[in-house]
Amino acid sequence: MKNIILSLLFCSAAFGQSYPGSALRIGLNAKGMALGNSISAMPEGNVYTYYNPALASFQEGGVVSGSIALLSLGRQLNVITYTQGLKPTAGFSLGLIDANISNIDGRDADGVHTTDLSTNEYLAFFSFSNQFAPGFSLGLSLKAYYYNLYSGLTASAYGFDFGGLYRVTDALSIAAVVTDIGVQYHWDSSSLYGTDGSNFSTPFPHMVKFAASYNLPIINSCLTAEYDAAPSPLKGVRAGIEFVPLTILAIRAGIYASNQPNLGTVVAPSFGFGAKIGFLDFTPEINYAYVSEPFTPYGIQTISLMFGF
Repeated sequence: MKNIILSLLFCSAAFGQSYPGSALRIGLNAKGMALGNSISAMPEGNVYTYYNPALASFQEGGVVSGSIALLSLGRQLNVITYTQGLKPTAGFSLGLIDANISNIDGRDADGVHTTDLSTNEYLAFFSFSNQFAPGFSLGLSLKAYYYNLYSGLTASAYGFDFGGLYRVTDALSIAAVVTDIGVQYHWDSSSLYGTDGSNFSTPFPHMVKFAASYNLPIINSCLTAEYDAAPSPLKGVRAGIEFVPLTILAIRAGIYASNQPNLGTVVAPSFGFGAKIGFLDFTPEINYAYVSEPFTPYGIQTISLMFGF
């Protein structure tokens, strides 16, 4: 039994980063993932408060979004969100993320196959923000985590993110975000091991993000950048560029670089596109992203579908 639990823990860590909640830090939407997840200071278009709760107040109208990310090693990431602007200066967003791993080879202490196992990790969040001055927004995200690691072994956690964004000019925006404040999983393994079990907690790493975005109207593009101040190996630099040659088409590319222990600098490039066509009262938009994932057989492919109204 202990071997099975250890195998599940290692499989969960395959999402990367080796910290609690790592599976839920992969990204939210194909647009953000194509830009290296560097959009914490990008208030234009449809916004994603997963990156910065202060973005909600810049949403115009409402938008429903769903994403599926397919990864190697039996992993999948499913996301659904709803974001609504509230006139004149506020906005909110709510969402649910499910990160799961299937077809895990369960074996007993003798190495004999027992059954195929799976894990599920969930994040439900609610974000609200308001512009207290033109272009200056502060926001808060309330977050609830639930992890079903194994039958009888689950954990939950609660906390919040806090973020701010300021539009310095029509072209330049800057932002700062603090994530997962007060979040830690509480585990009780006595249901599996009886008196040999134990109660323990695994705190989430605190991340402080500093971000900026700059619009280049001459070539109709946007540059994004972000620095993640966090414990190693989460500390890193992100950047992206979005080019919009047509009103219905956007082309994107991004990069994420971090310093991994014993490995040095690891770079993960990404790219993707978005297309949208308005009809009646809806504006459907489809986004695609491919993200290189080091140390796995192949990268992450994400497809997102959005409906604005």
